[in-house]
Amino acid sequence: MKALYYLQMSIKNEILKLKNTFAFWLSIISALFIPAIFFLYYFLKYKSLIPASGVNPWEKFMVDQIMSAAPFLIPFFIILITSLIVQVEHKSSAMKHLFSLPVPKWSIYFGKLFVSIGLILLTYMLFFLAMLMVGGIVGLIHEELNFLSYFPNYQKPLQLLFRSFIAVLGILGLQFLLSFRIKNFIIPLGIGMVLVITGLIVYKAKESLYFPYTYNMLSLLPIRNEEASIVLWFPKVSILSVFYFLIFSILGFLSIKRMNIK
Repeated sequence: MKALYYLQMSIKNEILKLKNTFAFWLSIISALFIPAIFFLYYFLKYKSLIPASGVNPWEKFMVDQIMSAAPFLIPFFIILITSLIVQVEHKSSAMKHLFSLPVPKWSIYFGKLFVSIGLILLTYMLFFLAMLMVGGIVGLIHEELNFLSYFPNYQKPLQLLFRSFIAVLGILGLQFLLSFRIKNFIIPLGIGMVLVITGLIVYKAKESLYFPYTYNMLSLLPIRNEEASIVLWFPKVSILSVFYFLIFSILGFLSIKRMNIK
C-alpha cells in the first residue's frame, strides 16, 4: 500500500508540473494538426470529394486522416513528447532534487512514465474527437458531402487508433529510458528520429517484426474481417509492442536503482 501511495503522489505531482509545460500544449496541437489540414482540404476541394449516392463518407474521412498521421507524425510525436516531459527536470537541474526526496526512485520514474502514457492517450482521444468535429463542420458548410446525412461509422477508425496506440508503447518505453538517462535533449531525440526513418524504410521486410519502430505502420495494415475480433483490436505487433514496453520499463527500473545524480 505504501508503494501505491508513493506512485499516486508522483503521478499527481507530474500532472501538476505538466500543466505549465510545452508538452501539454504540444499534445493538443498535435491532435488538431491533421484534422485542421483535412478541414481545409475538404472545404476547398469539396467538389471532387462528393461521395457516391448511398455511401457513408465518415469512414474514409477518418481512416484517411489516421493513415496520414501514422507513418511519421505519430512516432515523431511520441519521441518529442517523451523527451520534453523528461527534459523539464534535466533543463532545470531538478533531477538531483527529485532523487533527494524521501521517496523511492522507482516511483519518480514510473510516475513520469505513466503520465507520459496518459498524455499520449489524451492526444489520441482529442484526435478522434477533432475528426468528428471537423466532419460535422464541413458537413454544415457543404451539405453535398453528406456528413450530416449519416451517422459516423467509427468502428474501423477506433480499431486503427487503438492498434496504433498499443503499437507505439514499445517506442515510448525505449525513448523514455533514453531521455531519462541522457541529459542532452538532442541525443535521444536524434536517436529516435533515425530509428523512425529506419522503420519507414524497412517495415515491409520480414525482420521488421522485431523492430518496434515499425509497429505503428504494421499495426495499421489491413486485417481480414473474418479474423477473430480480438485480432482486429490486438494484432501480433501489438503483443510485441507491449512486450518491448515491459522489457524497457524493467530496464529503466533496474537502471534508476543504480542511478547516481550529480
